[in-house]
Amino acid sequence: MQSIEFKKTTLSNGLDVILHKDSAIPVVGVNVWYHVGSKDEEPGKTGFAHLFEHVMFEGSKNHNESHFDPLQKVGASLNGSTTSDRTNYWEDVPSNALELALWLESDRMGFLLDALDQKRFDIQRDVVKNERRQSYENRPYGMASWNIQGALFPLPHPYHWMTIGSQEDLDAASLDDVKDFFRRFYHPSNASLSIAGDIEYDRTLEMVEKYFGGLPPGNPVQRFGQYASSLPGRIELEISDNVTLPRVYIAWPTPPGFTKEDPALELLSDILSDGLSSRLHRSLVYEQQIAQSVGIRYHSSEISGQFVIDATPSNPEDIGKLEEAVDNELKRIWTDPPTDDEIARVKNRLEAQHFRQLTRIGGFGGRADALNYYNVFAKDPNLINTEINEYMSVTREDILRVYEEVLTDKQVRLKVLPEPVFQQQSSKLDRTVKPDSTGSMDFVAPMPQKQTLSNGLGLTIIEKSGVPVVSFALVFNSGTISDPQHSPGLSSFTAQMLSEGTQSKSSQQIAEAFEYIGARLNTETRRESTVFSTETLTKHWATALELVAEILRFPTFPQDEFERVQKEHLTDLMRAKDDPTFISEQNMSALIFGKDSGYGHPAHGTEESVRDFRREDLVAHFETQYAPEIANLIVVGDVSCAEVVDLSENIFKSWTNDVNRSGVSDIVLYRQPERPSTIFLIDKPGAAQSVIRAGHVTVPRDHEDYFSLQILNFIFGGQFSARLNQNLRQDKGYSYGFHSSISWYKDQSMIVAGGSVQTDVTKESVIEVLREFQDITDVRPITEDELVSAQGGLLQGYPSGFERSGQILGKLIQLVTWERPDDYFTTLPTELQKITLSDIHRVGSDRIKQDGLSVLVVGDRARIEEGLRTLDVPIVLLDVNGEII
Repeated sequence: MQSIEFKKTTLSNGLDVILHKDSAIPVVGVNVWYHVGSKDEEPGKTGFAHLFEHVMFEGSKNHNESHFDPLQKVGASLNGSTTSDRTNYWEDVPSNALELALWLESDRMGFLLDALDQKRFDIQRDVVKNERRQSYENRPYGMASWNIQGALFPLPHPYHWMTIGSQEDLDAASLDDVKDFFRRFYHPSNASLSIAGDIEYDRTLEMVEKYFGGLPPGNPVQRFGQYASSLPGRIELEISDNVTLPRVYIAWPTPPGFTKEDPALELLSDILSDGLSSRLHRSLVYEQQIAQSVGIRYHSSEISGQFVIDATPSNPEDIGKLEEAVDNELKRIWTDPPTDDEIARVKNRLEAQHFRQLTRIGGFGGRADALNYYNVFAKDPNLINTEINEYMSVTREDILRVYEEVLTDKQVRLKVLPEPVFQQQSSKLDRTVKPDSTGSMDFVAPMPQKQTLSNGLGLTIIEKSGVPVVSFALVFNSGTISDPQHSPGLSSFTAQMLSEGTQSKSSQQIAEAFEYIGARLNTETRRESTVFSTETLTKHWATALELVAEILRFPTFPQDEFERVQKEHLTDLMRAKDDPTFISEQNMSALIFGKDSGYGHPAHGTEESVRDFRREDLVAHFETQYAPEIANLIVVGDVSCAEVVDLSENIFKSWTNDVNRSGVSDIVLYRQPERPSTIFLIDKPGAAQSVIRAGHVTVPRDHEDYFSLQILNFIFGGQFSARLNQNLRQDKGYSYGFHSSISWYKDQSMIVAGGSVQTDVTKESVIEVLREFQDITDVRPITEDELVSAQGGLLQGYPSGFERSGQILGKLIQLVTWERPDDYFTTLPTELQKITLSDIHRVGSDRIKQDGLSVLVVGDRARIEEGLRTLDVPIVLLDVNGEII
């Protein structure tokens, strides 16, 4: 592949500017890095860098409102993130909106504090607290990282605290404190601006000079150099959490990134834990079957790093045995060093991952982001082209050296144990002028080429050259709605078992074959389809297709593998009850569609149904559901249509339609009985937040109101600036995020609004959700401005959905599943433009219910039930399986 070409310059005020041109689609990635993270804070004043990640989206002097709104109106995608070392912001915009993005970015760089007042500060501080609850306190094992990081980096090391900061520090912070922090770090001479995509170099640099050139530089920032941890030796900790299975963590401090140890440590971590053929997975999960899961998180930061193993036992009593087994596998690195095949496997994966990342222009990890990463941390953006060579040249001796030097007895061991269960019985620039998006964009979505093989297998192909990557999927017109009525989860279990053994390969050999070529098979059983997909380098795509074909044509369902997977699946279902979000998602489908219907039963099964499965059930299900006549091979990437047809015909020509579908049961549908809006309450004792879902059945995918409902949902809760999120997050700070979506199906669909909220405002949040459903139907109908903004956002953001092969593959899977015409993606923009305000008002009135809503709340009943019962809404108590108590 050709090198990523770029131009770098530094403005007189110290701002680094990196430009990269790629005009394949009319999209530009604008990416800003500030060289400030949580390590630049001080004890007692933590969380400021992450707080500003939020505040920077709330408005600045000359645009004193949401940063999201003007960008989403032109179809942009945008986000930001904070680490211990940097804060980044990005927006992927249509190329004709580049100037708008630069105006907004420069205004918040230079004039944010003019708009930051106490109210805005207080709201975003509450949002951050909710993020902490959602990401850590209300997530199984979520507090483990807090305990590990604090012990791994004793004070005064600046990695001692987590990026999100201390809640006590945020509560104690004053507006002046955070403003002082901003003045120290958020200025041109501590920032790097990367712009990649459909640009002209000279014109783009002129715009950068126009908007950023007049901003003043800041004072020099004092930097930390490499900073080793003062951890004196081995530390052992224990904490308890609301989980079913215990977990053990083993963590070591490591050297920082861009050191000679970094690539070798990355390969060591992958050899140990990446994929089904990795040493830890093969030994502990597959052979000994004492681990439910095992993994490694290796992260090299700017001044230090960390190498963290986590292992969860299959049996809670085996936590000590599992810890000993992990230690034995670590010792085996020295006594039985990595083989040539192991090293080649992880290098292939890293090479494939490198190229996959480069297929994206913007966003997290795209080219614009990577250029900033290398510029800020290594002062050399050209490492985007060369650093991969450091990983490809790692030797066995390098791996053994870092193992011996880094994985020493200076380590932290943490056990997370289940909480005991107790139950009570019973410039001259006029910055006030906001740039408009100029001109129109010429973008026509690619149209697939269709073929049918001699055995009836459909082919859907889009050629996409430029990067040597191919994404493909085999899609079967059979999903979880094909489960027998009293055997939920059979379709999912059968699909999962296909890769556990064929006539010529064992489960481990299949895993090794995929991982050797840097690929991974993804199996997804949806309601109306089953999808087997992967992405690989072009040079390996024929091998990958042969592997997928073998799995789908010649599975053997080995009895020993069946028993192992069944045991793992039962444990997964048991663990899932720890997760309030999973509980809400599973039960919401059951409430809306009926728990015994094809669309509402548990897609992954129940403990009872999975325990009753026998190998013969899977074989019988496979024999009725997998045939070329109900399948479609979808291919997107760096391969020609002729090559796809020739290779597919050669591989699949002997696959015949000799299946018997006469025994396939009819799909069970469900019509929700007429009832008033009802709250269904599931108790999750001690939950830090309440998970709320509210929704109802709506029209099928092929209904004439589809496009109108898509636009209505976009306005209602389909994006950051939508009504639901503006109400519950931005205006009230109840939630980190509250959204809505429509799950489209052929027979009947569902619209659901949902999010997690603070426990103490559960009642108030339910009131707001019910009000929003009522408002959008008749109290506060959608306005012309909202419609125009939504259409603009959807239409102008449309090209960015065709950037990567994997994105296009996802769209083609929808096209095949929903049986849309070949020109569907070409004509979709026109269909959206046809929608009028009267269409939106009609579907709001006809398709959105004010009454008859199913409202599901998963939370601490002892704290929220009393408040909910003050509402004029019936309440039904359910257990975690959806059974009425």
